[in-house]
Amino acid sequence: MKKQDLIINRFRESVTDQTSFIQQVANVLDISYDAAYRRIQGKAKLTADEAMELAKTGQFSLDNIMVQDVKLSALGEATTHVNSIKSMEEYLVETVRNLRQLGKDGVRFEYSAKDIPVYHHFDNSELARFKIYVWLQLMDPTFMDTKYENFHLTMEMKSAMKEIAQLIERFEVCEIWNDTTVTSSLKQIDYFLTAGMLRLEDARILCKDIKNLIALKQKELLTDRYDIHYHELLIMTNNSIAYKHGKPVAGFVTMTMLGYIRFTASNMLHRIEGYFKHQLKQATSLSHSNSKERARFFNKIEQKINALEKSLERYEVLDF
Repeated sequence: MKKQDLIINRFRESVTDQTSFIQQVANVLDISYDAAYRRIQGKAKLTADEAMELAKTGQFSLDNIMVQDVKLSALGEATTHVNSIKSMEEYLVETVRNLRQLGKDGVRFEYSAKDIPVYHHFDNSELARFKIYVWLQLMDPTFMDTKYENFHLTMEMKSAMKEIAQLIERFEVCEIWNDTTVTSSLKQIDYFLTAGMLRLEDARILCKDIKNLIALKQKELLTDRYDIHYHELLIMTNNSIAYKHGKPVAGFVTMTMLGYIRFTASNMLHRIEGYFKHQLKQATSLSHSNSKERARFFNKIEQKINALEKSLERYEVLDF
């Protein structure tokens, strides 16, 4: 199939308007009905600008078209390498841009949650500041001596984090969790407390924030837009895939702790789509489970948080 036919077909798949498809192409390209018909039939060539306009309006990538016949290749865009506060700001802005490209309607986001998904932390809680602090500790060589109490989010970070949270709220979200998804956040609190980088009172607040976050996720399971699938065996990856009106449109594969590659090539999308479908079949949907099964899952998480809080009490007694 010719590249122009592929572009036209992808645009046809992306539109939901019930009006004439020819007229929709004409409207988007600002050309006559007859000119649109000739392009759809292949009797006239799309210009580069017209192809890009169809891709922009249809919210699909031309990368997908360029590698249609390539079996093992994907054109992808890597996020900024985070190694400073400035590059952290750039990373968050890039994430906003990638989420915006998915549009507002008909988006489903599936996420393999090795850790609590990053976008759950983007609010006004102490936990949001702590997670950014931890990431900078691990990736910025000049940041290692900074104590948590001396670190504050920049206005650029706050703005981008707020927008990421707002964008995610538009999507239908399905996450795959296991028993260790919350563990890393708890270990981070314990580590920085023991290292003298985190005050005891802040550690208590962070434990409370994690409890509040988990309670919020439990409530959101009762809505139509959010679900957690519990998978007992899968080792999570923090990889994700996005769908638009049921069709895969973007994949996100992690390179580093925060960095990822965004790709739209259909061959790679089909591969990651198959992987997610298989794992979801092996997992248990908590939104469709009975209250006993949901309670069992969240009780395990609460016990882990309680264990850390108990250790904080012992830490206070020994702190002489």
